[in-house]
Amino acid sequence: MKKTIVSTILGFSILFGGVASAAPSDVYIATDDDTFWTISQKLNVNITDLIAANPNVDPRNIYNGVKINRPVQSGAKESWEVKADAIIATGMTQLGVPYVFGGDTPGVAFDCSGFVQYAFNSHGFNLLHSSALQSQMGTPVDKSNLRKGDLIFLQGTYTSGVSHVAIYLGDNKVLQAGTLGTREVKISTLFGTPYYDSHYWGARRLIN
Repeated sequence: MKKTIVSTILGFSILFGGVASAAPSDVYIATDDDTFWTISQKLNVNITDLIAANPNVDPRNIYNGVKINRPVQSGAKESWEVKADAIIATGMTQLGVPYVFGGDTPGVAFDCSGFVQYAFNSHGFNLLHSSALQSQMGTPVDKSNLRKGDLIFLQGTYTSGVSHVAIYLGDNKVLQAGTLGTREVKISTLFGTPYYDSHYWGARRLIN
């Protein structure tokens, strides 16, 4: 049973309105109204940890009866991780927003760099609306050393040089305003996807 990804309005109502925490359990049984975002709020767990704990769950197809594993709680987070989680949480409120070239408006439309600019600049960064310029920021990161919050870049997707950017979530997943498949803000698998493998340019780390 397919369903629409949580809207911006719903995302913000959950973010600021609060949701009662579920009773502790190793497994949560989803409802038709659930998304990874709503479940993370109900269980009071980090959304990137929740996604990593459920690699076989399609974020676009969470429905009544789907079993969601609660992630194992780790110790205190380092400062970079707190920043990354906040940026990713902001980006997650835009899941399903349409991809439009040049878009930079929350809840209306984003392109890849407009989406990354919005997510990062909402937390004190000063990124420009350009994947090529964003690829010159921070420090380079080898793909064997990626961590959540790193920026992933593709080249030659519609023009020469760096032409696409996404936010790494961990567990080989990226959050992006993308055009491969559905044209919207979404979660995608990175390495092992032939298109991304063939266009991969590199990664940069802005969060320290």
